[in-house]
Amino acid sequence: MVNYEELRAMTLGSTQEEEAVTVNTRALIDKVLARYSSENTTLRELIQNAADANATSVQVHYTVDTQEGDDLQRLVKSKVTQLVVKNNGQAFREEDWQRLKRIAEGNPDEQKIGAFGVGFYSVFADTDDPFIISGNQTMSFYWKDTSLFTRRAKMENTDAFTSFVLTYRAPGELPDLKALCQFFATSLTFVGLERISLYINNIHMLELNKKVSPSMPLDIPRTINPRSRNGWMKITSVDHCRVQLDAKFMNITHYKPASVTVESGMSGFTRLLFGRAATPMSKSKIDTSNLNEYTTASIFLRIATAAIATSIGAAEAHELERATKKPPPKRTTIAALTMSKDELDASEHESEIFENVIPSKSGRIFIGFPTHQTTGINAHIAAHSVIPTVERENIDLNARIVKDWNGEMLGASGILARILYADEMSLLEKRAKGLKESDLEKLYYDEAIHIMRQFTFRDSTPSQTVGQYIDHGFWSCTKYGIELMSNKGVLPSNKIRLASDVTFLEGLPLLPEKIIRGAQGFIDKLIRQGFISDITITDIQNSLSEKPLTSEKAQSFLKWLSLQIQTGKLDDLQVQMLLGGAVAMIPTKDADGNVVEDALPISLGQIKYNVNASKLSADIPLPPECLPFSLTKKLTAIDFAALKWREIEVREWVRFVTNARNTLPTEQNIDLNPVFANVVLAIVSKNWDKMSTEEKGLVVEMLRVRACIPTRNGMKIPKEAYFPTVKLFADLPIIHDVRNVKEKLLVALGVRKTVELTLVFERLMNESSTGGEKWSHVDLIKYLTGVREDIPHEDIRKLKNMNMCKAEPVTSSRLYKVSELYEPLPLLKDLGLPILHWPGEWRDQSAETIFLRKLGLRKFPPEEELMKLAAGPDRARREKALKYFLDNFMMNGYSTQLVSTSHVAFVPLQNDKERLVRPYECYSNSHSGVMGFDVVRNDLQPSAARFGIKVDPDIRECANRLRAKPPQDAKEAREKFEYFAHRMMDITMPLANDLGNSAIVPTKGMGGVRYMVPRNCYIGDRNHKYGEIFDFVDFGTAANAFLQKCGSKPEPTTAEIAYRMAQEPERLYQVFQSEAKYLSMLKAIADDWQMLRKDKELVKALMKSPCLGAYRDIPLKPMKEPSKEPPSYKEMDEEEESIKEFLLARAADIFVVDEIANYNFFKAHVLAAPEDDALEKFYTALGSTPLSMSIDKQPEIGSLLAKTSKINDLHKLVLERSRLFIHSNNETVAHDARWLENNLDLKQVQFIKSRLTFRPRGVVKSSYILHKTASVLPTKQAEKPWTLFITPKWEYYDVAVGLTSLILQRPKPHSSLLLESLLSTDLMTLKHRGYNVSRILAKKQAEARLMEEERLKKVEEQRKVLQEQEARYQEQQAAYASQPLVAAHKQRAPSNEKAGAGGMPGAFVDTPEPHTMPLAGDGGNFFTRGLNRFSKLIQEVDKPNQGSPASPTEQQQKQLTQTPMHDPNTHIVPGGDNKHTEPHRITANLQSAVQSCRDHKSDGVFTKPRTFDVKEERTFCDRQHAHNISYLAQLPSGIRVYVPKTFTEVQKKDFLCNHAPGLNQFSNVLQHIADVFSLARTTLHIQYEPESATIAFNTGGAIFCNFSFWLQLHEKDGITKRAFVYWWVTVCHELAHNLVEEHGSNHSFWTESFVTEYYTKAMAKVAECKD
Repeated sequence: MVNYEELRAMTLGSTQEEEAVTVNTRALIDKVLARYSSENTTLRELIQNAADANATSVQVHYTVDTQEGDDLQRLVKSKVTQLVVKNNGQAFREEDWQRLKRIAEGNPDEQKIGAFGVGFYSVFADTDDPFIISGNQTMSFYWKDTSLFTRRAKMENTDAFTSFVLTYRAPGELPDLKALCQFFATSLTFVGLERISLYINNIHMLELNKKVSPSMPLDIPRTINPRSRNGWMKITSVDHCRVQLDAKFMNITHYKPASVTVESGMSGFTRLLFGRAATPMSKSKIDTSNLNEYTTASIFLRIATAAIATSIGAAEAHELERATKKPPPKRTTIAALTMSKDELDASEHESEIFENVIPSKSGRIFIGFPTHQTTGINAHIAAHSVIPTVERENIDLNARIVKDWNGEMLGASGILARILYADEMSLLEKRAKGLKESDLEKLYYDEAIHIMRQFTFRDSTPSQTVGQYIDHGFWSCTKYGIELMSNKGVLPSNKIRLASDVTFLEGLPLLPEKIIRGAQGFIDKLIRQGFISDITITDIQNSLSEKPLTSEKAQSFLKWLSLQIQTGKLDDLQVQMLLGGAVAMIPTKDADGNVVEDALPISLGQIKYNVNASKLSADIPLPPECLPFSLTKKLTAIDFAALKWREIEVREWVRFVTNARNTLPTEQNIDLNPVFANVVLAIVSKNWDKMSTEEKGLVVEMLRVRACIPTRNGMKIPKEAYFPTVKLFADLPIIHDVRNVKEKLLVALGVRKTVELTLVFERLMNESSTGGEKWSHVDLIKYLTGVREDIPHEDIRKLKNMNMCKAEPVTSSRLYKVSELYEPLPLLKDLGLPILHWPGEWRDQSAETIFLRKLGLRKFPPEEELMKLAAGPDRARREKALKYFLDNFMMNGYSTQLVSTSHVAFVPLQNDKERLVRPYECYSNSHSGVMGFDVVRNDLQPSAARFGIKVDPDIRECANRLRAKPPQDAKEAREKFEYFAHRMMDITMPLANDLGNSAIVPTKGMGGVRYMVPRNCYIGDRNHKYGEIFDFVDFGTAANAFLQKCGSKPEPTTAEIAYRMAQEPERLYQVFQSEAKYLSMLKAIADDWQMLRKDKELVKALMKSPCLGAYRDIPLKPMKEPSKEPPSYKEMDEEEESIKEFLLARAADIFVVDEIANYNFFKAHVLAAPEDDALEKFYTALGSTPLSMSIDKQPEIGSLLAKTSKINDLHKLVLERSRLFIHSNNETVAHDARWLENNLDLKQVQFIKSRLTFRPRGVVKSSYILHKTASVLPTKQAEKPWTLFITPKWEYYDVAVGLTSLILQRPKPHSSLLLESLLSTDLMTLKHRGYNVSRILAKKQAEARLMEEERLKKVEEQRKVLQEQEARYQEQQAAYASQPLVAAHKQRAPSNEKAGAGGMPGAFVDTPEPHTMPLAGDGGNFFTRGLNRFSKLIQEVDKPNQGSPASPTEQQQKQLTQTPMHDPNTHIVPGGDNKHTEPHRITANLQSAVQSCRDHKSDGVFTKPRTFDVKEERTFCDRQHAHNISYLAQLPSGIRVYVPKTFTEVQKKDFLCNHAPGLNQFSNVLQHIADVFSLARTTLHIQYEPESATIAFNTGGAIFCNFSFWLQLHEKDGITKRAFVYWWVTVCHELAHNLVEEHGSNHSFWTESFVTEYYTKAMAKVAECKD
């Protein structure tokens, strides 16, 4: 880590010369002025200087450029030329003059506002040469370049004013006058100035005056802590004064009138102080007619000033002094400007000139003058010891120590605000003392709201932190309550409660709702600070316990309590506490019947019920837990529900009047007073229909035992009273004087409509009323039927139990109960049942019949009676009973359940007519007889369900019988199994499993019948392929389905086959008699191996058993001894003649062939697994090993050879096609292409051998020597741990074999073939075959772009070198031309431009070309001249290389560069100045020609390159080869291919498919040629014109080479040295056409120049080509 302190010490101790820091004064001032971005900055600073000088008056004079006669409107629109600011303060002292010219040296007086010493320099915003006059001295500022200078002088006379004269550098705009007047009014607020005047061209525009009353001290309440948060500031005292601001301004300064009428509100103190009326003078509307008139306005303020004693540590004081250039003051002041409601009402607060003075929305922080920072409350705060930012517009809260200081000052401001609030509230308390709540609201609530709004904190701007400091000081300076106006006057907040909806308490001080709404923000802050709280339960409980509630207050209390409960503000316990302590006064009646209000107390805590006047009368007696209606008439059902009071029910009220009869007076006794009894009955009757059955029963139960029924015979209990309709006897007690009572109530109570049965039997059954004969049972029934509606239920019950009827035949006097007899019907009589004796016709729907049925007369016999009849000895009656039961089953509603559970045996059977069984002992399905069960008689089977007879027996019982008695033969088995098949839905899985493991299936065995378990049986005949191995049965479709349900399978499962194969492999093979079938079985097992492998026992059995099929090759000829050379294909074919033998062996003895090539060498010694992926995995899982693991490979690598470009190309090809191979292959990948790129190297060696030794289990069986052309082997290199070794004659297949062994986990033979195909096929062919080569092409394009960038860098370097050479050449020529002799020679030399242009020594001229045989077509014109000149070069290339293959021989280089390259017939044209062209100029021209080459598809326009004048140039020729071809495709190298326009789409496709390899080879040649010239590859193109004799052409800088010549000359041999030189010279020829278009000596010259220039690079490429 760097030690910075040591570095600093070393630097300070250096001997280097020290240097002072210089300052650009003009730039510094400009930067300072950039911080003063607000308006009136200059005036503010100058007025501040006046205040610091204790001035009382300031005059501001503007001089504007006007014409004589201009009016006021033009005056205020004129340009300002000069500003003069005067003050009557103290004249400048010498230190003031000195400090004035020193920037950043502020006023050291800590009591002054100035701090930074840069405020005065704001004058430079308008002027360059300010001038100051003070006392008898003057000072002028002036500039020298960027430095500022001053000069002083003395005057003879002393000026009473200090004047600042600012002559504008350019006339400027006059400030907005209204805004300027507002600025002056605000500036006058806190400073010591008393007057500010404004003049424009000596016209008095504004006069502002300030009057201040004498200061009065304010007491600091003891509850307020005067210290700030950290204790740095302490308020020691507070004084306050009243201030009046008067303004007189010309109307021209205000374009809009301030039409405000202010009502008189000035206090008497203000009138006394200022000695005039508080009502301001009225103002007229300002228009063009009164612009020169004056308007006046006044406002009244209160300013409180707090004396602050500071206490700050020495370290903090030092930091502050460093930051402010003055020590922190020991004492300072803070002032706050507020307005009481009286002052606000008395002020012309709507006057626009005082808009910024009145803190109506939010006050501002004043640091001498207002800043942009607001206070957050409706009060201005002036604190000149607060440290502002440099421009004095904001408070500095960035630097730590400054931030802490300002935070303490602002906190002290909050404490001052708190003191002012307490003082305002104290004055309000004195004025409001002793007033009633209504008077308080009328007189002082608004004033209290004004005070609270004035100190309601909002977010301050632009910094919220400032307001937060003030807010914290205001609220944290006391821990006690704050003064508030309540409904009882001004009290501490801890004695006041928030409860706007509590109106029922008289003694508790509450915060009025009007104040809460008017000062919501202040109240919210009080609540958050905890100074005031909502009214508590304890408060209400204490108040309730002090005094009972009047009737009206009690209703309000209950209404409020209900609302609190509904809103969830009170819980049950709190409600009970409040109700328990509340006592309400209820009204009552006196002796005269008059209502007396609030006469009786009632505890609300015991109340449970309320009265519903619509149900009960209001004047009835009530229980003590029921609240009278007079207190609940304003409450709703919701209120009762909230209070958990419920409406008193009629039954509860009846219980009260019946149980409290001894405590109630006589007139309210239900047993003694018929009138009150009638009232009770009437109330019950009115609510009877609305009462529930239960309620009715309870009311009847309470009243039926009370003598509550008035009768003629007195008060009777209900059952002793009779309705007036009962007239059978004259002496009965008939009800009397009962009104408004419903009959149904009286009936329910028991009032009788019939005579009691006992009385009837006593008076009528013994002797008739007329003294005649007795009544019979028929007469009695007819009488009772007539009065049946009036017979009580009790009498009906007695009648049911009374023996009063006779039965047929009438042979005795015995009487029966009605319920013991049946109706007199013939069908019932045939059954022998007792029937009612009824003389005459029996009518089914007569009144007597219905009444008798009500008493219990039987209409039909019950089930039990019929079952007894059906089980009797009489067969005929049994059948009648069964028939009657079935015929009347639905009509009589007989119960099947009752019959089915009967223990009476009455059901006849199918095969045994004499035996009867119970319904649950037989079944209706005749097939169940197969299992030995009883079956109901056939004719009863359709109706068996009505008897409750089940269709089939329980399936478990059937299964038990099947297991106990399995079938004896196939026929019985079919019957029983088919029965179970029909009941498949009843067979559960546990039962099926149980049957599946039971021996119930009969099969033929050696000794007779053999029983098998269903799970071990298979469905099918014996002809199944596994029929001889497994047991197959067939009992028919239905029976087979049952067996399958029990576990029988259509055929064996794979697991079962596998077990059987492990146990009896030879038997299975003999049964199959085919290796294909056996392998098919193995394949099925292999497919399910993932599931089978979970069976550990099966796995062990398969591993031990010789059950796996394998092949062994038995050669027909003996194996040959291994030779040193690899065998020929014919020899390998001969050796492959063998016989394949199929064997069964253990898995451990079988090998999985993973290397087919090596297998061919050792196949006679190997048991090979079948070539199937699934079988190989299966064999491997059982213990077979890959063949490669038993073959030892000992590689032998020859010596390394030099690495050529072909090796690098192969390396790139391997990495490129490996990606494509991995993408196209679905086998498991061991290493991806990125791994190959980082871990695989490629090297060329002389030979590769490998000794293969087959060594199963360590025993050597055979060995073989293998020759390869490629092999992948691990190496010891750290960076590339694997290496692909290849021989000079490597083959793609060997490369693919080595790569797949590295890429794939388990390579297959086809994998190597696929990779070989990808390696040996070009990309375009692969693309046409459907391979996705876009990514590879994109990569090649990216590589091409990188190569192009590299090429452009080299070209740029060459261009710079040539520029430098040309510059040196021009210098040399200039120096040479300046020599006298040279200049004289030039003057004498004749002008012979034509001669000079005609030739130069060594130049080629147009001579007839020697007759040579053209190479192809008509191309001899070019090649006779081109290749003739380079025949020696081609011959040299064709010779065997004697030097290094990578570079040309020195002899070749020398021959080409020194020997003139022209024919013997070529002659040198004499003439000219014989001066040769500079070599660098020739090189530059060649470079220009190369750079002029362009892509044929380029949008650019070919421009012939600028060249140096060269004397070796000649004539012009024209070609138009590009008009007959069109674009076809782009090769991976980026070179485009063109074909004749006459080609069809089919021809184009065939061309690409047939010539893709050749096109790639040809593009590789052109690609390397482009690299020689550092030429963009896209500038070379391939065109195919088989009918054209043109080898190549240049059109517009795009070079085209004819592919047909490549096909004829070079495709067969590929990229040879001769082919490369041929096309390189061709491109040199075409490049020369960028300089010369014609074929002539000039063109030949440039062609040879290209060859000379790029010979070395070309030969390096030639060395890489094959011979």
